[in-house]
Amino acid sequence: MNIRISPFAEKDLQESIGFYNDQKADSGDEFAETLNRTFNRILENPNQFPFDYKSIKKARMDRFPFIVYFVLEESACYILGIFHSSRNPDIMNYRSKVI
Repeated sequence: MNIRISPFAEKDLQESIGFYNDQKADSGDEFAETLNRTFNRILENPNQFPFDYKSIKKARMDRFPFIVYFVLEESACYILGIFHSSRNPDIMNYRSKVI
C-alpha cells in the first residue's frame, strides 16, 4: 500500500508548512517530518484509526494540532485533507464527493 495525496491535501500541506515557517525558522520542516511519521503510522496499520464520516478515517498528528483525513482504496491510502483541528470537518464530506 502507498500514500496518494489529493490536490486539496497538497494545498493544505503547502499552506501549513508556509505558516509554520513564517512563525519560526525550520518549524515547517518539523511539521513535514511529523506528517511523514503520521503517514507511516497510517501505512503500518490503517485500521487503528477511527472512521470520522462514512469511509473517511482520521489520524491525529503528534506535536501539531492537525488531523489527517484519508480513505482506504485497494492499493493505496488516499489523503483527502490535512486540517488544523479547529477547521470545520464537514469540508471533508465535500472533498470526498468531488475526488
